[in-house]
Amino acid sequence: MRITKKATALMAVLAVSTMGMVACSGDAAKDGGKTASPAMSAEKPGEKVTLTYLHRLPDKDEMIKVAESVKRFNAENPGIEIVAQKFSGKANETYPAIHKAVEAGEPAEKGFCLAQVGYGEIASEYVAGDLEDVSAETAQYEKDFYPGAMGMMKLGNVTVGLPQDVGPLVYVYDKAAFDKLGITPPKTWDEFAAAAEKAKAAGKYISSWQADETHYRLSGLAASNGATWFSPEGDKWKIDVNGDKTKQIAEKIQGMLDKDLLYKTASRWAPNFDQALKDGKLIGSISAGWEPGFMLGALGVEKADWRVTGIPTMDGNPATGSDGGSGIAVLKGCKHKAEAVKFAHWYNTQVKDLGSQGLVIATNVAVPETPANVKDLFGGQDVMKELAEQAKHMNPNFPYLPTWPAVSSKMDEVGGNVVKGEAKVADVFSTAQQEAINSMKAANLPFAE
Repeated sequence: MRITKKATALMAVLAVSTMGMVACSGDAAKDGGKTASPAMSAEKPGEKVTLTYLHRLPDKDEMIKVAESVKRFNAENPGIEIVAQKFSGKANETYPAIHKAVEAGEPAEKGFCLAQVGYGEIASEYVAGDLEDVSAETAQYEKDFYPGAMGMMKLGNVTVGLPQDVGPLVYVYDKAAFDKLGITPPKTWDEFAAAAEKAKAAGKYISSWQADETHYRLSGLAASNGATWFSPEGDKWKIDVNGDKTKQIAEKIQGMLDKDLLYKTASRWAPNFDQALKDGKLIGSISAGWEPGFMLGALGVEKADWRVTGIPTMDGNPATGSDGGSGIAVLKGCKHKAEAVKFAHWYNTQVKDLGSQGLVIATNVAVPETPANVKDLFGGQDVMKELAEQAKHMNPNFPYLPTWPAVSSKMDEVGGNVVKGEAKVADVFSTAQQEAINSMKAANLPFAE
């Protein structure tokens, strides 16, 4: 969602100034998370605290329904009653609905305190005045989540909730096809280019350029190289999209595009992508962690020999960035922040429940079981275990700008021009840098380059 006009310059300065100059990965409680939980509250002695949780999880019949999970929580916590409410609209329609509820005072008056918020919308929702700072309440729980996921729920020294699911970039490949070509999954970008050339000689591609996924794909790759595009410093947001670590990624990918070593498509979700998988033309993909669970359905078979592993990096050491995911945030005005965070922690560590919803979970307390049909397509690999391993290596210092939706849209636009041969990868990043500045100016938000 674009920033509401109510995010005035004054609000922005106040909001951002509370973040301080603390890096997003270093905001755990000073005592290592051992601080006692803030006291729980109640309306009156003996009365329950009733809170509503707005979510947009799939909640299909074969899954453990959110209402079932909530019922169990309520039974275990007699002083708190959570009411689960599924949002029926599109994901981007959630945020105007949240803002409207906050403006109406519903968090304070009706206990509408919890909502699913995408990582890319955390900053915009906070600056719009929709989210609470619950740093004190979350401190004791942060150890139960991957640092990269926890970092995206933070804005400097402000924490707005707890992470639920993640989308670490991973590499998915057809092992049988790789074996036939005599190549192995590349660990470095140079090895990746060499393997791509060998595959191209056989009429195949080991990865792709997906125009409509440009924003999260490229930001995630930049994050994997240690870049931090946006960071609150003092009372301003520092913008550094086009730094050296990002330019290194641009150079590697452009080199492959120049040699036609990547399968180019305007849309990851168009039929031609699935057809390329089915035809054996596309035998690998840098994908979001939530894709392996369904992407091979395009093959039309019950068994296959694909695998999931880490993405290539400059030095071959494991590292990755984010492509999607969300957390449970606490809404502004909530009178019962401790109870709200207690539920967020409880639900976000219910491994079986969230696994049944098809999520790559953000908690590190356990790993969901890999479904049998997924194992069959991945040669018996414990895919969920591998995804959990990759989630450990996510960049913990990559929050998104309050105007990220505007920036991401521009990135995809230029990504489409790359497919047409009318732009370079470097143009995506330079455009993102300029759009970040322009959009922050338009929203009257303070920034520094």
